[in-house]
Amino acid sequence: MRFVGFLVLLAACRPPGYGKEDKPDAAVETGDGSTGSADAAIDSPPAATCEHAFRLDGHGTDSSVWLTGSFVAWASTPQAGAVAFSQGTDGGWTGSYAFEAGTHQYKLIVNGNDWILDPTNPNTADDGMGHTNNVYVCAP
Repeated sequence: MRFVGFLVLLAACRPPGYGKEDKPDAAVETGDGSTGSADAAIDSPPAATCEHAFRLDGHGTDSSVWLTGSFVAWASTPQAGAVAFSQGTDGGWTGSYAFEAGTHQYKLIVNGNDWILDPTNPNTADDGMGHTNNVYVCAP
């Protein structure tokens, strides 16, 4: 009798979806509001990105450098999404970010409160509020 109870318990403890296979041409949402096959959703390539490296020199005595911009909703701290840079033995601060395709505005935050332009990037844009931001264009 215990053996029968064990078999009943074993059959009842299958994970959800056990034994149910997806139909090869089952429709799934593709993320852009359209639908496609389940295989197409699995095999589709990830969104195009551009890994961009940054370097800030001349700030060797500062305590921190962070990257912020439109791509992280102008986060003002790493806890909120800003990208923290690392300081090298030469005093330079470096960091990188994988941007999605498109145009992005950004600034560097030094010591947690000084928002500065990236001196290595001459591409800038007026933010419409009397300030200037750097511009990075990811065109993979």
